[in-house]
Amino acid sequence: MRSGKLFLVAASILLSCLSMHAGDGKNCLPLNLSKDKIAFKGGENLVFTVHYKWGLINADVAQATLKLDSTVLNGQKCYHGSLRGKTQKIYEQVFKLKEDFDCWFTCDGLKPMKFTRDCVEGNYWCKNLYTYSANQINAQINNSRKGEFSVTLPKDDCTYDVAMLFFMLQNMDVLKLKVGGRYPMSYACDHKVHNIHFVYYGKENCKVAGKTMRCLKFGFEVPKGESFEGDKALFAWFSDDSNRVPVYFVAPLKVGQVRGRLNSYSGLRFPVECIVD
Repeated sequence: MRSGKLFLVAASILLSCLSMHAGDGKNCLPLNLSKDKIAFKGGENLVFTVHYKWGLINADVAQATLKLDSTVLNGQKCYHGSLRGKTQKIYEQVFKLKEDFDCWFTCDGLKPMKFTRDCVEGNYWCKNLYTYSANQINAQINNSRKGEFSVTLPKDDCTYDVAMLFFMLQNMDVLKLKVGGRYPMSYACDHKVHNIHFVYYGKENCKVAGKTMRCLKFGFEVPKGESFEGDKALFAWFSDDSNRVPVYFVAPLKVGQVRGRLNSYSGLRFPVECIVD
């Protein structure tokens, strides 16, 4: 089951890119970053179950957590976001997956400061360390294919890392989105900056963990790779309330299909107002 990159690309909504000034840049999303509208606070914790279907396999195979804390880095108050994904032990003999993403970004303006990635995908492993300057990303990469090397990546006000993408997507200014509109976004991961687009499909109810939720539906381009054909979209649903958390996603793989659903949440900044029944 060569689905090791499902967390990485799901992150490339789900996976993630953005700008404080809607529409000012080539790869910017429309955001609302006024302090009273920021969709999260330190202490937010989301737990997801990942389901895989192919042939006779139709089971929950992994769990992922998305967490945000308040902290201090280099003397500056900031947020620390983390994304953790791991296959259940019963499936590790088929395919072992562990994905740990961590990002640090400022409380004021949500500007990226640092990013790390530590992953195991079958026999492949990779470690990333990013530090940000005004116009570039200094990346230290170490993986099982190329060993240890350094690379400088381009950066503008619209480029973030894949972990921070989740939190920035929570702050989309939905009032500026048009149904059927196609919007660009950029994120850095490993030794590349990825430029992709998403389509806003409007509002749609979604059944998650036995509850019906009002959601915002999006379709995201999936870069072609080992697990994805690249000609089909990853679909994701975000809660249609002030928290705007990801609650469900569906991604077609070269072999089978993966689905992720929100199982539990805590520490949200705003009341949960998207539950219909």
